[in-house]
Amino acid sequence: MGGGNSAGQAAVFLSSQAREVRMLVRGPTLSKTMSRYLIDRIAASSNISVLCETEIVGLLGTADQGLQGVRWRNRRTGTEEEHAIAHFFLFTGADPAASWLAGCGVPLDDKGFIRTGADVASTEGVLLPMETGVEGIFAVGDVRSGSVKRVGAAIGEGAAVVAQLHTFLSRRGSMADSARRAEAARSAARSA
Repeated sequence: MGGGNSAGQAAVFLSSQAREVRMLVRGPTLSKTMSRYLIDRIAASSNISVLCETEIVGLLGTADQGLQGVRWRNRRTGTEEEHAIAHFFLFTGADPAASWLAGCGVPLDDKGFIRTGADVASTEGVLLPMETGVEGIFAVGDVRSGSVKRVGAAIGEGAAVVAQLHTFLSRRGSMADSARRAEAARSAARSA
């Protein structure tokens, strides 16, 4: 699944290993998302078929038996197909799709990925690795600037951020307690 250079490179490589390679592409063509040399290599490969305007609508199988099939739909016609497939690779791109956060003050790098941790200047002290610098907003996975851009890394970051959220909440509770104590002291001083 995918229509960019990574998907094209994978398809060309897999075509030397597999009997058949099907590229499912959501867009209408490869020309806007893939280099010409890859498009030409794919076209020259007799065992690669490209299905444009196509999206996955179902993965078939069980936890015990693994992937057994894939169902997809042509976005233009609505026609669905189901095929026995045991291997599925997902290459959906490297665009962060986080530009909507810029208006919220979340810091983005020059490519639109979310900056976190030490990559963010903060007047509040040292930020946790997944903190964005905007109170209560954390970022993990591919959308984070400097991330490895791999599923396993995103899963690890998702697990790691839980501990960081607990730290954030305990800091916030400590700050609230300190603020309450300071206000009580000011109030007592005014009463005296």
